[in-house]
Amino acid sequence: MKKSVSLLVIAGLIAGCSSPPQTQTDENGEVSNETAAETENSAYACRTFDYYSYDKPVPASEEIGDEFFEDTVIAGDSRVGSLALYSDLAKRGAEIYYTTSITLWRIYDVAPDEGSDSPMFDVLLDTDRHNIYILLGINEIRNENFDAWADEFSAVIDELLEKAPDHKIYLILNYQPRKLENIDAESLKVHVEEQNKRLAEIAKEKHIYYIDISDEMADETGLVKEELVWDGLHFNTEGSKAFADYLARHAVREDNYVKEICE
Repeated sequence: MKKSVSLLVIAGLIAGCSSPPQTQTDENGEVSNETAAETENSAYACRTFDYYSYDKPVPASEEIGDEFFEDTVIAGDSRVGSLALYSDLAKRGAEIYYTTSITLWRIYDVAPDEGSDSPMFDVLLDTDRHNIYILLGINEIRNENFDAWADEFSAVIDELLEKAPDHKIYLILNYQPRKLENIDAESLKVHVEEQNKRLAEIAKEKHIYYIDISDEMADETGLVKEELVWDGLHFNTEGSKAFADYLARHAVREDNYVKEICE
């Protein structure tokens, strides 16, 4: 008996949700103002759902157009300088800022080598461009502990998002150099992996994107391909073009992931 009553209640609720609102008319047969307002406000409730997997790197997709880069700023250390010097991203509209030997903590007081007299952080904080790419970390790679580094990186992202929550931030993971002065190969590998782990965690927590170029630009040992760098770290002309091409084929199109569902 209870089960029958429950089913009747559920059926009544469903019928109530799906039935159109009943209109009321006045003595002249016209819909009253009050009823018309209720009818207008009884539209389906719509909610926005984000289906993007923030715990994974940006997947490959069709190459993005120049209008994307015209709304993009790329900032970081001397590795970003290779993009500025040897790729076509600036011609396609991107703003590119880099500072040689910069560390995360120096972005607050050191200006880019070219393009602005303001500190790097102010350039990012004040940009009116909606796509922000950041590549930092190689100049802190000799550290043994990355807790403070990750905390500071997280704070940087928080401030950028607070200033402009509609901006789309891409963290570029650190690729494995073939060699680097004053650090042995095994420590270098472990430290890069630890940095990248922290960056991926930040991206997941903050719901921002991260880029991992190693899936195409690393060799079978995990190191950046020898033919793409001139000193084991910095991209040559071929490497810079490959880097730019990778970014163009790994941009997030929100229309593919953000859906509006109306009930």
